[in-house]
Amino acid sequence: LTSPSRSPPAVLVVEKALGDLWIQLPCIDQMGSCTYDDVCTVLDNIIPPGTACPEPLLTYGIPCHCPFKAGSYSLPASDFTLPDVELPSWMTNGNYRVRAVVSSKGQELACVKLGFSLQSH
Repeated sequence: LTSPSRSPPAVLVVEKALGDLWIQLPCIDQMGSCTYDDVCTVLDNIIPPGTACPEPLLTYGIPCHCPFKAGSYSLPASDFTLPDVELPSWMTNGNYRVRAVVSSKGQELACVKLGFSLQSH
């Protein structure tokens, strides 16, 4: 991905496990299964440019800023401690999976798939 004045859009599909079923979560207040028009700006807002990628991304050489080099990136099962943030009421403890596709002019540029479990203390 490059970072010109605007980067390509990213389409996220977020699903939550309910028993054996996976339910797609809606897009509410820019969280959930949303389309983000400028993925590089979204990343810059989360992790300001010039700052190092957080662990364990740094250890495994996974970039968190545009532009991304072409290649495959893999993150082993890892534990993350999230800051004390206000999550939507529908984003409660449970198992989730996320698929993000970045495309431009009908061509897929990047695909990210991840699964995670959310657990509050």
